[in-house]
Amino acid sequence: MDTLVALSFSAAAYGAVLALAALGFLVLYKATGVVNFAHGDLITLSGYVALWFITDLGSTPVVGYVLAVGIMCLIGMGLERLAYAPLRRRPHLTVLIATLAAALVIRAFISLWQGSTPQRLPSPADGQVVTVLGAPIAGQRILILVVALLCIAAVMYIFGYSSFGRQLRALASDPETAEMYGVRTGRISLAAWGLSAGLAALAGILVAPLSSLDLNFGFTIMLAAFAAAVLGGFGNLWGVLLGSLLIGTIQYLVGGYVLQDYASILPYIAMLAILGLRPQGLLGRTVVRL
Repeated sequence: MDTLVALSFSAAAYGAVLALAALGFLVLYKATGVVNFAHGDLITLSGYVALWFITDLGSTPVVGYVLAVGIMCLIGMGLERLAYAPLRRRPHLTVLIATLAAALVIRAFISLWQGSTPQRLPSPADGQVVTVLGAPIAGQRILILVVALLCIAAVMYIFGYSSFGRQLRALASDPETAEMYGVRTGRISLAAWGLSAGLAALAGILVAPLSSLDLNFGFTIMLAAFAAAVLGGFGNLWGVLLGSLLIGTIQYLVGGYVLQDYASILPYIAMLAILGLRPQGLLGRTVVRL
């Protein structure tokens, strides 16, 4: 029973992290139709920026986290100006290549700045353990669940009720008509890139204390988040959340109990199996072509 509870919290926390990262994909895709290949390196960079604030500048973990997310939002908007805006009218493949180039630049910068030695990000929940039904749960996992649920609720509110969300939905359904009706596509695009980078940063910063920071840290999260988005139905908010929860459950519960040696690849096997039956994903309506 203790093992089941502990694995359930691990699955939920991992799913919540993937949901944040996958929502970053979703926001950007709805606004621009682009999948950002630099998403994983933004996740990695966010962890190192937070680490820099905490260890080099002496800030508390909470302040370091907040400042890092803010800086990543600005970096995301900078990427929009440099890698997307000049190529907006070009084929999507051109923009995808530009985001891949941005990913390589970010990775090279991290390597020059921090080197390749793995590092650990401090957390305000370090050393905290909560007992749930007799099972010890790391305080960081509780923190992940609380922060992620609040952020997911905020994103859902933005999508459903804010002016930005309405314009984003209009832009996603028919960009030309939305522009004719006064939707400022440039401003929406800039905000979407910033929000996407901020969500990526939150995902990276929250999970980093449970792992170690290295050059491939964000890439593994990006792959799993992309799989979650595709599994649930790329472009569908509820599908992204469902896909993230399923991948967390498959990796920790199924992998933890049944196929421990294959836990890391089980989500991708499940994704391929489901896409073979439903190419549009579990809740998707159309097949997304990148």
